[in-house]
Amino acid sequence: MKTYTANIEKVGYYAGFKGRQFWKVDAENHILDQIEHYGIAKDVTRRPHPQALRPFLPEVDAFVQHNHFNIVHPILRLLALSLELPEETLVEKHNFDGTGETCVRFMKYYRRTKEEEEKSKNVWLKGHTDVGSVTILWSQPIGGLQILAPDGRWKWVRHIENALVINTGDMMDFFSGGYYKPTIHRVVQPPEDQRNYDRLSVFFVSMPDDNVRLLPCVESPVLHHFGIQRRCPDEDAPLCAAWRKGRTTMYGRSDLKKGIEHNVEEEVIEGIVVKHYN
Repeated sequence: MKTYTANIEKVGYYAGFKGRQFWKVDAENHILDQIEHYGIAKDVTRRPHPQALRPFLPEVDAFVQHNHFNIVHPILRLLALSLELPEETLVEKHNFDGTGETCVRFMKYYRRTKEEEEKSKNVWLKGHTDVGSVTILWSQPIGGLQILAPDGRWKWVRHIENALVINTGDMMDFFSGGYYKPTIHRVVQPPEDQRNYDRLSVFFVSMPDDNVRLLPCVESPVLHHFGIQRRCPDEDAPLCAAWRKGRTTMYGRSDLKKGIEHNVEEEVIEGIVVKHYN
């Protein structure tokens, strides 16, 4: 399995296998995650894969391309038009053949002990924002996903058959000057009637090309009207690759500091404050 293990801390991307008990969920109570995942880069042949997966690579490749061209690109066009930008403005930052870490990820959440649930207050993955621009989650029937609503309460994301859950991430926040804020979400223990099942998830994580600088689209009339919220001065804006590597290598591994806001912990990536929510 070592051949297929993702070297997350060294290279800063999730392609490959991540075993359980890698991320800190509750550092104070020494609770680690119980999540396995396997990530496949948009170029499905870039890395070696386990023998059991190889016959399905053509199907995975078709799935990756469907997500990229038929789902993400139309969403990016709609977002650009909503900012009164040329339709292809955001699409041009997300090239399928470009150097970047867009990927599909398959995740399995294993059930935890009663003691672990009590110590972590049933949180399986603490509140966070996604690293990339747009994340596609194919809805599945076992609950657990919650989003932080504007009123400060966590709300369940209800399963709808054949539906997609769309999250905007950090990079869309950068591009839109804070107009499209990243979705704050977490995973908790499923409802009581679903706790005898393991939770499976399929994600498509879309990221811009590595050499794209995370600057707001200042030519947008909408942003001029509503104002631009910069997370850093333009001259300090990180490249996509630097932000991805910083967020990915540190997520669940760093020692977070208590933030000013209630139940918020913080770390600094590329000189920018990143918040985690409990």
